[in-house]
Amino acid sequence: MWRKLSFAAMAATLLAPIMNVLPAAALTVSPVVIEHEADPGDEIVGTIKLHNEGTNTETYYPSVQDFVGSDESGTPEFVGVNPDRSLVEWVRFSRSSMTIDSGDGDLVVYTIKVPKDAAPGGYFGGLLFSTSPANATFGVGTVGVTGPLLLLRVSGNVVERASIASFASSQDSGTSLPVDFKLRVQNEGTVHVKPAGVIRITNLFGGVSAVIPVNAAGGNVLPGGTRAYSESWVKEQLPDNASELMKEWKNFGFGPYTATLILNYGEGKQVMSASDSFWVMPWMLIALFVVLVAVLVLLVLQYNKWIIARAMKGMKRK
Repeated sequence: MWRKLSFAAMAATLLAPIMNVLPAAALTVSPVVIEHEADPGDEIVGTIKLHNEGTNTETYYPSVQDFVGSDESGTPEFVGVNPDRSLVEWVRFSRSSMTIDSGDGDLVVYTIKVPKDAAPGGYFGGLLFSTSPANATFGVGTVGVTGPLLLLRVSGNVVERASIASFASSQDSGTSLPVDFKLRVQNEGTVHVKPAGVIRITNLFGGVSAVIPVNAAGGNVLPGGTRAYSESWVKEQLPDNASELMKEWKNFGFGPYTATLILNYGEGKQVMSASDSFWVMPWMLIALFVVLVAVLVLLVLQYNKWIIARAMKGMKRK
């Protein structure tokens, strides 16, 4: 239950700022993202679960809008009807409105009828729900909307092609972990792609120090767009007020490292890769170690002097 609520809250937060509207009266939806593959002429039927988390009975009105990628965070920008590639006219709901009591839920059936002459590639829209039928035009800033994103792939002569636009660590050198990694993937094809893989970190001797999953949340890159992802290598989360010495001890790293990014995408599991190098040098731990070694050496020397002096004194007595 909590997982669904968190997904729904994420969807409401995602959509509201872009549309300059309020989330739809404490409405939660599941799923948050819907993905389908279809052939031209196919008909797809699915359901969306609505739950009224508010204190009043509400009536919700469904509608559809196309969206495009607005920035590299993956946030969608709703454009009404996309003149280049639209699925708005393909989607129908089983009901024009649904009234849900406080604390209750309902299932809404949607149907996607893909035209026989539909061009192959990706189509992207939002299946949206509002507390006002004026939602259809999105002309009123006080109208609340929320709903799942629909990603539809129509088969045919599609192009799956992506590349790594950039990959780098957050710092060339540091005294401790974490080390943050920023990567950007560009989609040069005609369908959305979901890159996934790992960052493999190796030390000076070629040993593997860490393997970090990339895009575990499954974020897609839309055709013609670029999406940024971030991952981090850290051994232990520490409070912000932790001392530098504690950071170096708990998140120890030493020497040069190489981070190799390996991603695959598409039905053919195509592979792309990149690499970057960085240093971790725990100066405070090194200094402390040097001081401890120096103290130990002095103690050993003093002890040896004491042993020799004692032996010499014993010889004089004889």
